[in-house]
Amino acid sequence: MRPTRRSVLFGIALAGLPLPAFAGSRTRLSGRAFGTTWTVISAVLRDPVAITDRIRTALTAIDTEMSPFLPDSVLSRFNTGLRTISVSVDFEHVTRAALAVAATSGGACDPSVGPAVHRYGFGPIRGTFRAGAWQAIRCEGGQLTADAPVTLDLCGIAKGFAVDKLTDILAQETDDFIVEIGGEIRAYGNWPVGILNPLTGSVHSRIRLSSNAVATSGDAINGFDHGGRRWSHVIDPATGQPVSNGIASVSVIAPDAMRADAMATALMVMGENQGIAFAEAQNLGALFLIRDGNGLRARHNAAFAARLI
Repeated sequence: MRPTRRSVLFGIALAGLPLPAFAGSRTRLSGRAFGTTWTVISAVLRDPVAITDRIRTALTAIDTEMSPFLPDSVLSRFNTGLRTISVSVDFEHVTRAALAVAATSGGACDPSVGPAVHRYGFGPIRGTFRAGAWQAIRCEGGQLTADAPVTLDLCGIAKGFAVDKLTDILAQETDDFIVEIGGEIRAYGNWPVGILNPLTGSVHSRIRLSSNAVATSGDAINGFDHGGRRWSHVIDPATGQPVSNGIASVSVIAPDAMRADAMATALMVMGENQGIAFAEAQNLGALFLIRDGNGLRARHNAAFAARLI
């Protein structure tokens, strides 16, 4: 997967960690995947080389199955018009989660939105987008099926799943680490993390993660200005057009990165008032950074405030 759907280190940054967080007996591993970077910072590992190999293998497997940019991926083959295709346990898990979020959010996070994303130059999935088309998709018993012509796009959730997958690998070795892929973060232990200002790139605020995750959706990198408005890669499924609600970014704190990833997109589409109410109902921490003149206005709920440093 390439960084056209999620910005590289956008919204959330390990750069927000104070220097002492890297001091002492810490091991830092890093590499590239999905067209972006991954980073692990942990207590001393018994065999960093072996862990790195396991991480690379896991990330390659996810990309091979779920990338819309690889023509031979399982997802791309399904999107050629197949009505049924065999999938792995991981693929089924991610797809079922994407469909569940679509249902819970009233379609705000829509895994069939790929063609609309492509229309505005942000993704490779061609076709015709129809609001609610995700309801034609089924995934169970190792089979991905469609009751009608539809495409599947997992870019809004697969990176979060990858973070969780790496978390599972690290948790077998230590209970003190942080995992980051292109700005999606999950931590075990007690870690400070910076939330970036999408207008300036500086740290807007800092939160403390402890056995949970944070993800951000926004338009700072994957967007363009035209005709007096900001055109984002985040599509409002109700209109088939980029969101136009003035939200620059939404950061979501959740128990796992896959949920945080998908819910950040849903809240970005919902907008400030509906999004805050939805976050409360879902027990999510949420921070909205809203364009206000030449600056930003911040709004967060109590669950997010509880994590602020």
